[in-house]
Amino acid sequence: MLVIFAFFSIISTVLVASAAAAVLNVVIRREIATLVQERINGVVDSCSRFTPFLLERVPACRTPASDSPLLEDPAALWPGGQSSVTVLSEQAGAAIKPGWLDADSFSGIVVDRGNLEIRSYRFVEREGCSMSALVRVRLTESFLNKLSTEAGLEISGTKIVPMRRYRAERGTAGEIEANFIPGSGRPVPILVSARNWQTGQFEDWTVCQLRPTYAPTIEGLNRMGLRKASWLSPFGGIAFGHVLIYGAGLLLSVRLSQRIVAAIDGLSNAAQRVGKGDFSVRLPVREQDQLGILASSFNAMTRDLESLREEEKRSAVLERDIALAQEVQQYLYPRTRPELSGASVWAVTTPARVVSGDLYDLLSFRDGTAGLLVADVSGKGVSAALMMSHLQALAHGRLLSADESRTQPPPTTFVRGLNRDLRGRFGNNRYATMFYGEFDSRSKVLRYVNAGHMPPILISKPGEAKKVEAGDLPVGLLPQAEYQELRVDLSKGGALVIYTDGVTDALNSQGEDFGEARLIGCCNSLPEGTDAEAIGRLISTSVVEWTAGVEQFDDTTILVLSVERV
Repeated sequence: MLVIFAFFSIISTVLVASAAAAVLNVVIRREIATLVQERINGVVDSCSRFTPFLLERVPACRTPASDSPLLEDPAALWPGGQSSVTVLSEQAGAAIKPGWLDADSFSGIVVDRGNLEIRSYRFVEREGCSMSALVRVRLTESFLNKLSTEAGLEISGTKIVPMRRYRAERGTAGEIEANFIPGSGRPVPILVSARNWQTGQFEDWTVCQLRPTYAPTIEGLNRMGLRKASWLSPFGGIAFGHVLIYGAGLLLSVRLSQRIVAAIDGLSNAAQRVGKGDFSVRLPVREQDQLGILASSFNAMTRDLESLREEEKRSAVLERDIALAQEVQQYLYPRTRPELSGASVWAVTTPARVVSGDLYDLLSFRDGTAGLLVADVSGKGVSAALMMSHLQALAHGRLLSADESRTQPPPTTFVRGLNRDLRGRFGNNRYATMFYGEFDSRSKVLRYVNAGHMPPILISKPGEAKKVEAGDLPVGLLPQAEYQELRVDLSKGGALVIYTDGVTDALNSQGEDFGEARLIGCCNSLPEGTDAEAIGRLISTSVVEWTAGVEQFDDTTILVLSVERV
């Protein structure tokens, strides 16, 4: 850790020093160019003040289209300087101005047919004539030498070229070497923005190149104190502060590395204990920083894992109990089917969860009558399964005991008594819908009571399936509820399909339910002579295919009674 910190500290110091030297080199080179550029701009300002002075020295119009004598010689001030005053007629005065110049005066650097010069122009109209004053200073070698000498610099070249061509000749490598490598001998270009006298467009030109020198910068640094080279003190202070900062960083890194190593060791040991199943391990939290937050997060994780393990144990016990409940519930359904002369019966229940709240039962009585019971308890899961088993126990207690005493009660009496027995046993607002019927295998007549259950579907012959009459209130709601006995004559053959609402409410992947119309369509597609098991399996398969890949929310039960045609 310390070696890494020291390595990166050295690298960062070298990079900072290199960047500082490169920035200082760029600043110095730009300052060198600025010294000459400012003097050129000063000459432009002087020329702009000189042109009004020339016009004032010409009091009136003398002769049209004639040049007045020089009243002041600009060459005395600027090498190569020229001035002129032109007097023209009123009609010809406006024609001498460039087309792009919409003002009466101009001062700046222009390029006129490839020649760079400082030009100051002023145009006035007087009574009877137009007058224009023009001051021109060519950017010649002597002029540029004078400006450079005054700035304490030396010209290394006076080749005037457009800036784009100059950059192309230098190249990218040359630009990097000149600007970012201290001590580079490449010259410093002096750039000016000149206006094309014919078009008025701005163009960038290099007027000359200077030898790079650090003397002006060092002289400026020497003037920072009372004695020569006193600028070493602030630089020494900066270097000393830099060392102090890195020293403090080194001490901080030592302390931080010790804490990190200790935290990692503690975390590694604790993780090994957790891997062995010890979720009670906790890490000490000494400070509320990132390492402290890491330790707190680890402690929270182990607490959650410990809680999850306890919940997993409880869930395993519950799952084992539910699995046993499912196994027990399977034995509550009839293991055999009644043997009926000329008829068959078949039933199946598919739970939406592990255990089901639907009930079906097949009872055989001594007089050749079979009892058919289908019920759907409100609710789902374990609670509904307990209610279902309670309902079945009460039904068996009433029906089978009556069978032993040879006094078989009619369906209405049985359902009415069962309703009174169930009142309050399911809790508030809990009930069961139920279909109970007694089929006489001799007369082929089914007497039944529908207590709020789905209306059965009667298949009188192939292609003719319809719903039969619905019934009364569910059991378990009102203690004094009355129930009506209904009959279905199957002596000519046919089948009766009894089902719970889980069949018609079964949803597919698009959220569409199976519906009564589709159920009746399945019953209409049956060929003649189909027995109860074939009918039930066809409907059950159709529902399974409809709900493929979709978790269902309700139990489904199908019971089919089929009578052979005579």
